[in-house]
Amino acid sequence: MVSIRLLLLLTMALLSSCKKLFPDYKTRTSYFQNPVGTGAPDSLLTCVTYNVQLGFRDGQDPWDASQQGGSAAQLDSIAQVLRRVQPDIICLQEVPRNRSNSATLNFTEQLAARLHMNYAFGAHGHNEARGVQPPKGEWGNAILTRFTIRSLENHENEYVSKWRRRSILAAEVLVGSRPVWVYSLHFDPLPTAAATAATYFRERRSEAQLILGDFNLDSVPELLPAEYTDVLHTTSPPLRSIDRIYFSAGRFQTREVGVAPRSVGTSDHPAVYCRLAWP
Repeated sequence: MVSIRLLLLLTMALLSSCKKLFPDYKTRTSYFQNPVGTGAPDSLLTCVTYNVQLGFRDGQDPWDASQQGGSAAQLDSIAQVLRRVQPDIICLQEVPRNRSNSATLNFTEQLAARLHMNYAFGAHGHNEARGVQPPKGEWGNAILTRFTIRSLENHENEYVSKWRRRSILAAEVLVGSRPVWVYSLHFDPLPTAAATAATYFRERRSEAQLILGDFNLDSVPELLPAEYTDVLHTTSPPLRSIDRIYFSAGRFQTREVGVAPRSVGTSDHPAVYCRLAWP
């Protein structure tokens, strides 16, 4: 007959194995590395935002477990899109990490290596194709740059449940001798998402700020024109996209805005870029 003590030990062992099997949703992976050292700034600063659809091409379904993305060929295609605009700073959204239907588990690192850039990654939370258990994979935002990343924060901006949460990845980037806060974001969106994010950005208004991402919005009135410049509205006519770029007013001057050629098709979003001058 099994003793009570043995039953307790078996129960504790089972609970312990469950903790290892299922992820802790209070923990979100974030990290940065500077493998290429410090790049020298040019007269213009080229910034890009690109939602890479978890490494899948347009028309594919990242949530279908029978489909696979994140191949070496797809990484090469994304890198080629980005090289066309010669970027200094890249903000990526829907970046996979360790997903079961991604051929490349360390997606951020592999893309950064192709572009010879430093990199940072911050997860929203766990994310897998439909029906995959346990959900070991993650998704989130990334920042790639040819400059040195000095510090990092992965700030949770929206939370509905463990499956529905979004973060803002904030990296302090040293552009020559000038520190710039770069933000990569992907709103759900919730009705409060933009207002919550705007409050967070204003906490660092004393620094130069670049805010890039998939806002899922045609405009963000919460980022007041007196405080932030909407890069897409500096063109005539304005460039229409939910993938947007803002900077803290007075810190930069817009010289060019556009969409990277052949970026739609490589992903289901355009890669929107701008070239900025220091005033």
